[in-house]
Amino acid sequence: MLSALPFFWSSAFAAQDLYFNTADSPDFNRYLNDSSNWFTDEGRTQQFEGTLGPDYNGIVTGMTNVSVAGGSTLNLNSLTIDRENISARESFMLSVGGRITLAENLIFNMNLTGGTGNVRQDTVLYSDIDLGGNMIVNYSRESGVSSYCTFAIVSESSGRQRQLHIGGDFSVNLGTADTTALRFATNANIMVDGIMHMDNFVWQNSGQYNSHMLGGMSGSGMIVVYDAGYTSINLTNSTVQETSLTFGTTTENSKLDISMNGSASGRQTIRFRSGTWEGTDGNINDVTVGSGRLDLGMHSGMKGNRLSISGSGASFSPTATDSGDIGTVTFNEGEWYAGKIAIDIEGELAYDKIAFNGRFEKTGSDRDMGFEFVFDAYTMRELISANNGEFILEDVITYETGSSMAGTVFEGNTSGIQWEAVFGDTSLSVSFTVPEPAAVAAVLGAAALAFAAYRRRK
Repeated sequence: MLSALPFFWSSAFAAQDLYFNTADSPDFNRYLNDSSNWFTDEGRTQQFEGTLGPDYNGIVTGMTNVSVAGGSTLNLNSLTIDRENISARESFMLSVGGRITLAENLIFNMNLTGGTGNVRQDTVLYSDIDLGGNMIVNYSRESGVSSYCTFAIVSESSGRQRQLHIGGDFSVNLGTADTTALRFATNANIMVDGIMHMDNFVWQNSGQYNSHMLGGMSGSGMIVVYDAGYTSINLTNSTVQETSLTFGTTTENSKLDISMNGSASGRQTIRFRSGTWEGTDGNINDVTVGSGRLDLGMHSGMKGNRLSISGSGASFSPTATDSGDIGTVTFNEGEWYAGKIAIDIEGELAYDKIAFNGRFEKTGSDRDMGFEFVFDAYTMRELISANNGEFILEDVITYETGSSMAGTVFEGNTSGIQWEAVFGDTSLSVSFTVPEPAAVAAVLGAAALAFAAYRRRK
């Protein structure tokens, strides 16, 4: 009997569905926070007489534009907004005058049935939205309709930029094979604790500063920065995620910053491909790795402004723009304070490269820096043998003369392969050798003597 109690309680207290009034009366205030606008039955014959809160799911159907009155808060378990027959632009389909707090999900079901050009649907934030669960957009477009829909999150606060906080994931589900049928536009700050699923839409950032914090990015999509806008994406991964993106700008001075501040197990791969169909292919601005691992792939025409590897738990690696591991990234300048650089090596002509058009500066201590060379040990031994006992890569990292990294040396052993990484005047040279058996025996002997001395001291 006792084992059945948890199921009994969770079932008994499941949130109850409430249905919003869709009346078109001039006296209808359309306020979601007004409990008299809600009904307990789908036919809307039984008016709700309780207090709105996390015990209830709100369902809004039809083409009703709804609001939360300023100075108030809408508190529900979940909220679903159905836009059944979209054919014209709406200056707002949801106006958030007062704060919205949901224990679980915010769901938009949108069906485009007509209109011309951009049939935009705005959610206007005068206050913040805070979700404990996911945000889901289910979108469909009627056959034969050539227009497209923009789903916009617009901040209209004069005091500060408003925020949409999503405690779970953000995702878009398309009922059409045409991925250009929906765009997601923001000039508000978006915080996603879970994963930002980039599939199926174009993320348009307007001409001002947008600061987004994401628990990771997955899927294939597009990011566009408009009108000299400045967008910052801070990644806080605790899991391994991968995304393939096209990045476009409408003006040359539009900026996109990327920072990685994930956990020890967090890793984000971003592969930038060319061919944006909004604006022109853009260059990213500053890339900062403070913790976690960031793998970055750039197409051949792309570069970044500044690369900073700035934390002891940070790891950075170039990668391919497709599904491979080998890639080249280019930045105007860089600095290394702490953390690790990971370099993949597949052969004499296939290995990661980092190119700085300007200087690469050392701003921390050697003891807080390190390399990870990733290769197949058997293949590396063959390369060493074919090159008279030493395999050398001379341009893994290149930079301008006068860089303070010059003169720095790192050494290590990977899978029995000894390596030495030497920063010269304008490039990093890495040599790989196989230690002689006598040298290995000497090292092992010294270790054994040190261990014996330690035991005697104890």
